[in-house]
Amino acid sequence: MCRRRGTWLAAAAAALVSTWAAGASPARAQAHPPVTDPDYAIDLYSGAALGGLRLVGMGGAALGTAEGSAGTLVNPAAAAVRATTSDGWWDWDFHLDWLVAVPGQDFDNSGVADREGYANRLETYGLAGMMRGWGVAATVSSAGVDLTGAGAAGGGDDALEARALRGKVAVARQSADEQWTVGLGLRVGTFEIAERRARVRTTLLSLDGAGLEVGGLWRQPRGDWRVGVTASLPISGSDVAVADDGCTLEDCRGYILPSRVEVPWQLAAGVAWRWAPTRWNQHIPLDFRDEPAWLLAADVVVTGAVADGHGLEAFGRQELQRSGNHAVVSVRAGAEHEWIPGRLRVRAGSYWEPGRLAGPGGRLHGTLGVEAAMFGLKVWRWFYRVRLSLTADVAARYGNGGISVGFWH
Repeated sequence: MCRRRGTWLAAAAAALVSTWAAGASPARAQAHPPVTDPDYAIDLYSGAALGGLRLVGMGGAALGTAEGSAGTLVNPAAAAVRATTSDGWWDWDFHLDWLVAVPGQDFDNSGVADREGYANRLETYGLAGMMRGWGVAATVSSAGVDLTGAGAAGGGDDALEARALRGKVAVARQSADEQWTVGLGLRVGTFEIAERRARVRTTLLSLDGAGLEVGGLWRQPRGDWRVGVTASLPISGSDVAVADDGCTLEDCRGYILPSRVEVPWQLAAGVAWRWAPTRWNQHIPLDFRDEPAWLLAADVVVTGAVADGHGLEAFGRQELQRSGNHAVVSVRAGAEHEWIPGRLRVRAGSYWEPGRLAGPGGRLHGTLGVEAAMFGLKVWRWFYRVRLSLTADVAARYGNGGISVGFWH
């Protein structure tokens, strides 16, 4: 059986996550036009690398290394990709992960850092089953942020909140020689904006949307190379439901609500290479591959434009800051080294977060990660290693930190 693993991930509406880089200097507040009518869209985009601890620690590069339940979040083909230590005609995998973060200054690189902080919540769950070359996986991701900062600083004071819930169901099939794997995923999402006054929460706006995603993975036969690709259609919701207490898009408790919310389309490709005493793409009849190894990976991610898109953070101030005016490109690269075989892995990487919103340009991120095996655990005939992992991502006015307890694989 493959090692079932728990890694913290963030695949739901990543644009809602905000954190802080210690010591970074705040940006100067910029004035933007006020919202005057509902004829605008919210661009749910995040240039930050948010996902599994390996993804973040390796600078966001994950397409070529994706496998199992957690990998399905970035590549639907991963639903049929089993660990190289997996044997038998069937297997299964799951993940159950949380993001641990601290208050942020400028989570979306808007150039505005004039609030006391944000409250954010991020978690994801997934389950995958593999049988005779087929794989099926389902993932659920939930993300939320307090747009006014009251949740972080005021502890129950009035606040404007945004939340997103996104699910994915993927079906994948690999060739008999396991060289080629293709997958198809259906992404569905729910987005809402709510107001909290005197601890009473009222939903001002909610909408649903769906989109398709396709992915592929090529593995060099008995070699050390892997290449992954994905293409995701946009998720757009325009059938907006507003509060029942006389609210309209033009006036809902003092807010002018957007007529549309969109997760933009995305094209991505990545390559990964592993150097170790044994070949990466071969089955190993052992519980673990305990050997010194290097893993290098690089991705290129292209994210599409959003017609009349604007930033989510600016919406909280009832301002219009143009976002998604054109497609943007992010280049990501990272490395992982199994320093002490079966006991310790270290990771490092870097990536470019392109400028998406009007005003500020892009920014360079640096990432680090460490994973340590703690103790062994035997359940029936299967043996597991429990591990502790830490991850960090730092850039100008941004910081993201994660901790996870799960299984070594």
